[in-house]
Amino acid sequence: MPSLVTSVIGGIQGSSAAHNAAKAISEGYAQAGSTVTQAAKDVNPDILKTALEAGQGVTSAAATGAQGVTDAAAAGGQGAVTAADKLTQMLNPYIAGGSQAMTDLTAAMGPGGSLTQPFTADMMSKYSPSYQFQLQQGTQAAQRAAAAAGITGGGGVAKALQRYTQDYAGTAFGRANDIYQGQQQAIYNRLAGVAGMGQTAATTAGGAGIGAAEYAGTLGEKAAEYGGTLNTGAAQWAGTANINARDLASSNTLSAANYLANTQIGAKQAIAQGDLGAASSWNNMLSGIGAAGNSILAGGLTGGLTGALTGGFSSYLNAMGGGGGGGGGGFTPYSLGKQFIPNAPLFAPQAPISTDISGWIPGGGGATPSW
Repeated sequence: MPSLVTSVIGGIQGSSAAHNAAKAISEGYAQAGSTVTQAAKDVNPDILKTALEAGQGVTSAAATGAQGVTDAAAAGGQGAVTAADKLTQMLNPYIAGGSQAMTDLTAAMGPGGSLTQPFTADMMSKYSPSYQFQLQQGTQAAQRAAAAAGITGGGGVAKALQRYTQDYAGTAFGRANDIYQGQQQAIYNRLAGVAGMGQTAATTAGGAGIGAAEYAGTLGEKAAEYGGTLNTGAAQWAGTANINARDLASSNTLSAANYLANTQIGAKQAIAQGDLGAASSWNNMLSGIGAAGNSILAGGLTGGLTGALTGGFSSYLNAMGGGGGGGGGGFTPYSLGKQFIPNAPLFAPQAPISTDISGWIPGGGGATPSW
């Protein structure tokens, strides 16, 4: 038979233990949820800050690299231009000489120019200075030969001298003309050669200048493209890092919120389980009390508890029997047991039922319950 005391104490202790366990579990859930939420709050700023700093570092490095490439290209282009300028300075004398030779050649070949003048007899003394001497010597020799032959003064001698003079003059003029034409050609060739050298020097200098400008432009263009690629790649990397960091931070926040929601659900479930456990303890206690009451009603208790119950129920029995020393109505355990069953008043109580049950317990020192 379950003890009334143990049923009450067990019910109270079981209910308290169930509530305490539920409270502990609920507090544990709350603490875990708070810890996870705070951890997400603590780590997310660091994630975002790290991504931002990394992106700024990459962007800054790309900008520095792009500027370095641009500076190097500018320096390389300037170096090429400077080299072309130095080459032009070296070729300037040839360019100037060629320009002057071209000017002289143009003047000499122009109308009235020295290279367009034909050879004349007036030029014989210049180009055949021995002409007169050789003509004189030849004439004297012919005259001496005629005198020696005894034919001086005749018409034949005069004709022979004239023919000699004409033949010699023609031959000498031709040779002098050849010398003149050769000299003119030499002058032309020299002027044309110098002009050609100047033209070549000018072409070389111009080509060097154009090549240097093109080289500098190409370097600048390539440097700009490379720098643009660096900056674009850095911006993309920084953007991706920022997006990934925000995704991670959002994931952390959502995971923490999820976890917090789960802990809140778990806490409510723990409280509900505690309430159910407490209700079960109370139910068990009431079942124990009911079982003890049934045993009492069935006469299962002996000794001091029987005496206490007998004394405690005497007034009730007298009241039920009309008073006096035992002449009242009939009493059975069943009729008394009906007083514990709501809405079944076989015998209605004449006074309120006392809730003090300490007199039921042998040696408990309490007052005997009255009905």
